Amino acid sequence: MRTSMMQGRPGYTRIRTPYVSDADAAPVAEDTSHLTADPALLLDALLHSTGRTTAPPSPLTKQP
Repeated sequence: MRTSMMQGRPGYTRIRTPYVSDADAAPVAEDTSHLTADPALLLDALLHSTGRTTAPPSPLTKQP
């Protein structure tokens, strides 16, 4: 069981998830591991493909 906020709804919602044993989860994790990627490598690839050498400043930082 977990508690989560749902977008557009006030408060929290309890979500029930079934138990999955490690023996059952391990093959699924191994079979789908190719679907994961290192965010730093993805950012490097994006910067390289757009010709940028550095990431643009975060919109949450104060600009001089």
